[in-house]
Amino acid sequence: MDDRNDINKFRKKIKRRSLHLRLGVLLLVGLTAILIAVNWSRLISPFKDAALDVGSGGFPVALPGSTEYVMDKLGDNFYLLTDTYLYTYNSGGANIASIQHGFQNPVSDSNSRRVMIYDRNGKGFKFFSRAAEVYSNLLDDTIVFGSIGSGERCAVVTTSARYSNYLYVFNGEGKQIFRWASPENKIMQVCFSDNDNSIFVSVIGEKGGELRLSVMRFDLDNSESAIWQTDTGSSITYSLEYCSEGIYIVTEDGALILDSESGEITSRCSFTKSVYGIPETDGLRAVIFNDSGFNGETVVAYNEQLLPEFSLTPDRITAFDVSGGNLYILSGTKLKVYDSSLMGIKEYVLDDVYAGVKIIGSGAYLLGYNSVQRQAL
Repeated sequence: MDDRNDINKFRKKIKRRSLHLRLGVLLLVGLTAILIAVNWSRLISPFKDAALDVGSGGFPVALPGSTEYVMDKLGDNFYLLTDTYLYTYNSGGANIASIQHGFQNPVSDSNSRRVMIYDRNGKGFKFFSRAAEVYSNLLDDTIVFGSIGSGERCAVVTTSARYSNYLYVFNGEGKQIFRWASPENKIMQVCFSDNDNSIFVSVIGEKGGELRLSVMRFDLDNSESAIWQTDTGSSITYSLEYCSEGIYIVTEDGALILDSESGEITSRCSFTKSVYGIPETDGLRAVIFNDSGFNGETVVAYNEQLLPEFSLTPDRITAFDVSGGNLYILSGTKLKVYDSSLMGIKEYVLDDVYAGVKIIGSGAYLLGYNSVQRQAL
């Protein structure tokens, strides 16, 4: 009987353990289901992109009714931003999604996978995939401008009652991962490093009665202070870009390259003409100047030491883009292609006059009055 009683106790203990285990599994499954339900839109977004029915497409793409359009790249796709909607299209011209953004003064920035739209002089911004909204965020202060990195991170600069500006960095889920208050200087531009782990900030302030500009580097895992800060002079900064040589800066009076690790100025040059446009670097570093002597524009290409190597005086420039070391200039009904030596290598006669051009893959996407056309390259 003693042995049998011991066996019964053992069996009861096993049953209790089994019951506890089943209850634990059910609780874990329930919690997992809740987490999946809460984050369903984010989890399913990449798969929706892959399986999306985009229809037949074709060019030209008729523009939806609106007064203003912004066209830009979204990986191998393109998008149109209007005063009310974000429209995304694939490379074949088929509409992927039409999403109402709800902002009064929408401004966009994009990378290969995401579009960031913020409300200039408002307090909201949103993050989109090519198919849907990923998240939205509402800040306490007014947004001055925003910028997106190469991955899932984005930066937002706002006004502040206590400081000159606030700089926020958010991850791909809309969670704030970095904040910096600029005490006296105004933030002008920001750019991310190639892995989005660092952010570079251009600021302007007053010192000794003169304007002084500087560039700072912050590592996003350290919000205490800047890694370095470099004085770049008294000229207004037009652009700030991370490139293979370091931080490429174009000001109203010249250009600089800073070593991204130390902040040291490694190259510098001066301008004698006013800046008209600054193409992003993609195998070609060029600046477009207003040229009063030719009553038009002059393009100058610089080497890694910022020494001018080549120049070009094209016809009237309507729009431009750089891709794969080539410069594309839209002028009237012509699209002209120049190599890294600014030698003309191709000319396309277009079917209409267009206002904008973006080079995506093997095509030039042209923004017209009431349509988007694609020119095979």
